[in-house]
Amino acid sequence: MWLEQLPDEIILTICSYLTPFHVIEVFNNLNARLNCTISQYRQNLDLRCLNLRQFYFICEMIRSSFGENVHSIILSNAAPAVRQLILFRKQIESFTSILPNLEQLTLIDHYDDELDLYLPLVSILRNLKKLIINFIKTKNETILCSFVTQMLTDNFIYFDHIPKRRRRDILTLEKLSFIGTGYLKLTPIYNETITHLTIEIENTDDLIVIFTGFDSLQYLNANLKQLTALTSNHYNSLYNQRQIQCSSLIKFCFQARWQPEILSFNQFKSILNMVPNLQNFSCTLKSATNQKELVNSDYINKDKWQNLCAEFHDLSNLDCSIKCSLSSTNTSETNFVRIIATMSRTSDRSINIRLYYHNENNNTMKHDVSILRWKYQSTVELDIQELRNMTGRQLADKIIHSQEITLYSEFLVDDSKLFSTFPESLCFRDHIIFSRIQSLDLLGEFSNMNNIFLITFVEQLIHRCPNLQSIGFFLYWIENMTDLVLDFLRPLKDDLRQIQRCYLYTEGDIDEKFISELSHLLPSLNLLSVKVDWYCITSNIVDLCIVNIKNLIHLEMVLEDIPDYLDDDYVDRMKMEKEIESLAMTRDIQEWLKQNTLLGKLSSKRLFRAEKSGNDLKIWL
Repeated sequence: MWLEQLPDEIILTICSYLTPFHVIEVFNNLNARLNCTISQYRQNLDLRCLNLRQFYFICEMIRSSFGENVHSIILSNAAPAVRQLILFRKQIESFTSILPNLEQLTLIDHYDDELDLYLPLVSILRNLKKLIINFIKTKNETILCSFVTQMLTDNFIYFDHIPKRRRRDILTLEKLSFIGTGYLKLTPIYNETITHLTIEIENTDDLIVIFTGFDSLQYLNANLKQLTALTSNHYNSLYNQRQIQCSSLIKFCFQARWQPEILSFNQFKSILNMVPNLQNFSCTLKSATNQKELVNSDYINKDKWQNLCAEFHDLSNLDCSIKCSLSSTNTSETNFVRIIATMSRTSDRSINIRLYYHNENNNTMKHDVSILRWKYQSTVELDIQELRNMTGRQLADKIIHSQEITLYSEFLVDDSKLFSTFPESLCFRDHIIFSRIQSLDLLGEFSNMNNIFLITFVEQLIHRCPNLQSIGFFLYWIENMTDLVLDFLRPLKDDLRQIQRCYLYTEGDIDEKFISELSHLLPSLNLLSVKVDWYCITSNIVDLCIVNIKNLIHLEMVLEDIPDYLDDDYVDRMKMEKEIESLAMTRDIQEWLKQNTLLGKLSSKRLFRAEKSGNDLKIWL
């Protein structure tokens, strides 16, 4: 059969096994029909992973063949590319005539002198709608702030890198993202076109600069170094509604450090009053104040948040997290309060707000917080040996207000007689006792996990836990972990349909047999978090999870390092391979996953996002 006789679907299937570069190299300009079939590869160019020969080839194709078809380009200086941004500008000249329909431009890992080459393009590319710049190697602070201000101000046109005041005839740029700039101190800005903005700024005054300078801004994602009280000039401008109101902004997300003793809740609310048509608002506030000092603050007063929500007639979703240290001697941050409000704008305009509190001792509840009738997230820990000697009433008092149960065993106990029966006193008829439980964890040393006592207790718990969604296994000093986990789950198979999250952290093989049976036992599983032993192949485990776990939307993997005490030629080769793999994953985890796992073949049907921090790999499908 001639290639031309194959249907488009088969040709595209063939293309899915090739890199975008090779698709263009093989099929471009063979005939008009194939050009149309592979149009998506010609329209969206990602040049990050090309070597120098491939890079020059694509530049030639853009100049001579399909430059007018290109809609988006991603450029990067990360290996294997060498000064790709500056080379691209030298190869593509003139930019506007060769790429007249360019709509999106992404610049990654650039050098200072290269940004100036692209600055004029913001003004002269008439169809450019989205610009993303990842500042890896940044300019000095003064030059960078000036550069960003120029990019944001649309009433300049650039000639020979010298800004001259002249109104542009056509304003097109809609989405702008600055990542990795550090915190910027903005000067006054005026812009009529940008609707989406992602930016890092110094303080609240810079936030006001954005509110006053963007006429069409609808979505703002800001990272503030410090949420501060406004300076006198900006504070006075709060009362000049004509000047300050950002009426088009409907979604506002930000995170910042703040001092509640300096910025009162009323001032916080006055800042939000500048965006009267807000529909979605989320923020993360981080404070050096500890929980005890914050407990009486207006920021955790339920009535204050209710009044705030009531003043915004269009607000439909609010999500605010307040993070602080547990105590004055503890520097680690933890969620202190999370305020979630979902407004139902019915005739009675009812507002439902749920507040979650994390206290220093999860087994106790503080009176000063309980009087606010907040819902607690507390964990109760039960030693399996002490549990066997408890009465039903003692156990009920421990778990009736808990959302998480941890069953642990501090010492290795392998007494089949001890756990071969289940005390009648631990049988409950009251379903309310378990009604709040959302997660169950097993922690410690369990040599035999399918004993009568453990299985009967967990089976009773699952039967009466309508909200149980998570189960975790944190087992140590046990080599056959996977077998123990499956032994534990098999008798409970009929009651596991509600489990959506599973955590596995211990020794053992994560192979096809285990993943396949786990997905069968937990058919509703959508999150799997697992520790991967050093000898396991990361890409194979990713593929197994994607193929077998049909509802998977979040995969977390902790990649174990090769132990130092192992020393032979095989281990040395493994160490080298792991180091190369880790370097490639750290450089661009998404690209590594595309090239080494099924995610590269399924990405057109199943979009994904990934990040790697240290040994932690996270994938969202």
